[in-house]
Amino acid sequence: MKKLILAGLTLGLFIACQNQECYTQESAQIDTYKKVITDYENQDWESFAMHYADTAKIANNVTEDQAKSLTEVIESNKEDASLFTTWDFVDEEDEYEMIVTDEGETWVNYWGLWQGTLKADGNTYEIPAHMTAQFVDGKIVKEFGYWDVSPLLFNPNNVVIVDQLYKAFSAGEIPKVLELMDENIVWNEAESNAYADGNPYIGPEAVLNGVFARVGAEYKSFNLQDIELHNMRGNQVLATLRYDAKHNNGNNFNAQVAHLWTLNDGKITAFQQYVDTKKLYDATGK
Repeated sequence: MKKLILAGLTLGLFIACQNQECYTQESAQIDTYKKVITDYENQDWESFAMHYADTAKIANNVTEDQAKSLTEVIESNKEDASLFTTWDFVDEEDEYEMIVTDEGETWVNYWGLWQGTLKADGNTYEIPAHMTAQFVDGKIVKEFGYWDVSPLLFNPNNVVIVDQLYKAFSAGEIPKVLELMDENIVWNEAESNAYADGNPYIGPEAVLNGVFARVGAEYKSFNLQDIELHNMRGNQVLATLRYDAKHNNGNNFNAQVAHLWTLNDGKITAFQQYVDTKKLYDATGK
């Protein structure tokens, strides 16, 4: 009886779709795509693959000519999933529809709200997503996905933390500066800078003794000017600024500088300095 009912629905759908675009929210293809979403959430990539044709092309946030193979997408999904402690779609936000176009193509559209907790900062992110998949003989042969990943790539908290560090340094609050560093921070001064002799400095105490203490002993003043912070991918912040300093020998210099900061879970884990070392050498002799 169930098969007869399904056959009747399929026949009715076929008749209704003759010579016009067809729309439904209940179909075998939609049921299949629901399984795709479930397998994705469970990271069951073997089952996930069964819903796609071997030659399927998948274009997530790229144009069709840059589409990836099913194998490539699964490997990418595995890498992405490893960055999260939670990873799923909010059930209450799921919406599905199927259409048959005038050309006879069958597509399933999906709208959902993806939710994941990032290991790097412990924050939970929610990202609206839309996927559309073409079916042929019950398998997905083509799929397009659209979502905005910028909340994951650009953490605004990182800029706040680096800004706090610069303000603390300018106020002479060195203990506060050190508190913002990870206990295993890797600090590198620019090549040809005199203080690069200790690269890499590992840990806040090494930075304090190898860099900050030497700056305090060798300069009458050392100021940071024109600081601009740029949020970068990969939990990094780029700072562009200038050093305005007066050495104990009486010479002044104003040098162009860039600092690249790397952060993890609210702490600074790495620092790389870039500076006009010729200006420093001309003023200090080293």
